[in-house]
Amino acid sequence: MRVATAETTIERYVEKFNMDHFLNDHLLNHLRMFEFPAFSNVYTEDQEQHYLYFLVEGQVQCSHYHANGRHAVFALSNPFTAIGDFEILSDERVKSNVIATRKTIMLGIAADVVRHYGEDDPRFLRFIIDQLREKLYETNALQMNQVLPVVDRLALYILAHSGHDDAIVVPSKEDFASLMGTTPRHLNRVLRDLVESGHISGGYPRIRILNRSALEKMTL
Repeated sequence: MRVATAETTIERYVEKFNMDHFLNDHLLNHLRMFEFPAFSNVYTEDQEQHYLYFLVEGQVQCSHYHANGRHAVFALSNPFTAIGDFEILSDERVKSNVIATRKTIMLGIAADVVRHYGEDDPRFLRFIIDQLREKLYETNALQMNQVLPVVDRLALYILAHSGHDDAIVVPSKEDFASLMGTTPRHLNRVLRDLVESGHISGGYPRIRILNRSALEKMTL
């Protein structure tokens, strides 16, 4: 992890994501910029949390280990989102493993600063609540979609998370299969079928939508 101090870059991100709408002047003044290389750790499960992060470039994968040792991926997060919002206003340790899936830039505020200047700020607290609500909705949606065939789950996920260029970068086959609630072998078969039908491109881990209307029909 490399810490950068480019104030103009921080200001650009603050303006781009309207961060002054939910961060007071004290919190804004304590923002620092962090660069995470691909496949580096942002948080490790059960460690003490030192920063609240705001994802502004790149992508992170969130996962945890079940009691039986099984590794489960439960989210891929893209800009703009808060990382570490669940535990930041408590003394609880980090609940999940967060890994940058590609080069990622985040703005961060030290945990003690967040608690000192943020825990009594209504605008900041409303932002945290909104972030938690969005993540709860997404988690519930993933759980509800488990009753659907894998191909339909995959279509829904690609449509929901693709960028303006109709592309999405996904994690390793093992982790993506975990997120989809299936096995890597079955995920490969489903991806191959979607490629052969002309719905998506054949590149991996970058998938591009080639026939959006066909994918949308699969989700109806």
